[in-house]
Amino acid sequence: MLASLRFAEFQGASPPAFPNFARLRLAARAARLWLAALALAAPVVAQETPSTWYAERIISGDTPPIVEHLWSKGPKLRAEMVIRGHPILTLVNAERYITIDRLSNTGVSIQRSPDAIREDGTRGRPFGNEGSILQAAGGEKVSTQEIAGNPCDLYRLTNNEGRQEVCVSRDQARLPLQFKVWRRRSSKEALTRYLDWTSGLAIPDDFFEPGSAVTLEHLTYDDYVRRAAEEQIGPAPPIFRELLHGTR
Repeated sequence: MLASLRFAEFQGASPPAFPNFARLRLAARAARLWLAALALAAPVVAQETPSTWYAERIISGDTPPIVEHLWSKGPKLRAEMVIRGHPILTLVNAERYITIDRLSNTGVSIQRSPDAIREDGTRGRPFGNEGSILQAAGGEKVSTQEIAGNPCDLYRLTNNEGRQEVCVSRDQARLPLQFKVWRRRSSKEALTRYLDWTSGLAIPDDFFEPGSAVTLEHLTYDDYVRRAAEEQIGPAPPIFRELLHGTR
């Protein structure tokens, strides 16, 4: 702003002391146009997407509060939470979706569906994608809000099942800050708040492996789908359903 004010004052000055003023002005204009043309022609360099992420999220509402800790490296995921005193560990790698009860060191390893594996290539990270999922389902931007001092875009989807709202950061990462779900049939609501988003951590690959002391039941995807219709399999149901089934 200061530069533009000074330039306006300069334009208002008497020109006799500058005999080539008009020529200089034309040359400056030509230089600006040339620089603008170069900017348009220059290739756009995309910002590198971080390969590792961490976040804490808290789920509350009409259910007992749950605190989760989430790490990812590329498509790999590690999630830790406690359900009724049992520390539940979720691990997702290229082929398997693994759920472990760390008290008993037992769990289940399920073959992931081809759809879920194929979508790994389109996800920037394996968790915190509520915004893109809601938009793909038809969610629309309704406002811009501020959560804990962070501006975010609010998206909403309302249908026969209920209402979903997610507020995502306005930068390239599009991080969810808050996600709210209301179910029409039960009239119950759940609120998920994401805290402490961190990227660029140095995480070793074995952080996403179950370890040799864990006893796992191994299932194909078809076997899991068939049995899950009649019984609970493993210490907890899949929390990240899109990583097991895909976003169908």
